[in-house]
Amino acid sequence: MVVFRVLGWLLLAMAVAAVVHDCLAWWTEGTFHLLGLGDLWSHLDVGSLGDAQSAIQRHLSISLWNWLVRPVLMIPALAAFLALGFVLLWLGGRGGQGTEQGFVIGSRPPRRRRSRGL
Repeated sequence: MVVFRVLGWLLLAMAVAAVVHDCLAWWTEGTFHLLGLGDLWSHLDVGSLGDAQSAIQRHLSISLWNWLVRPVLMIPALAAFLALGFVLLWLGGRGGQGTEQGFVIGSRPPRRRRSRGL
């Protein structure tokens, strides 16, 4: 469950980075445009995006690329990272052994209270 929380926080940090990128692009260009997943991938590595497209079209199906992968790559990165981040945080926060749940560090044993003597 800790892995889900770490990935969730990482995705939320990536969403913040996408917002910063979108705002800086708006500041410099004067037009507001949300960064898509495909645009992000092409900024990171153009060659691997082209290789993935050609591999999917050659080995699987051209229609798989056109009807599934391309629309997914057109989703804004901000929305995708926020949604996946919150889902992973929610999944990582689920438990149920009756222990107290912490949002970041997870479950921990109950605290022992010191008894005050006479």
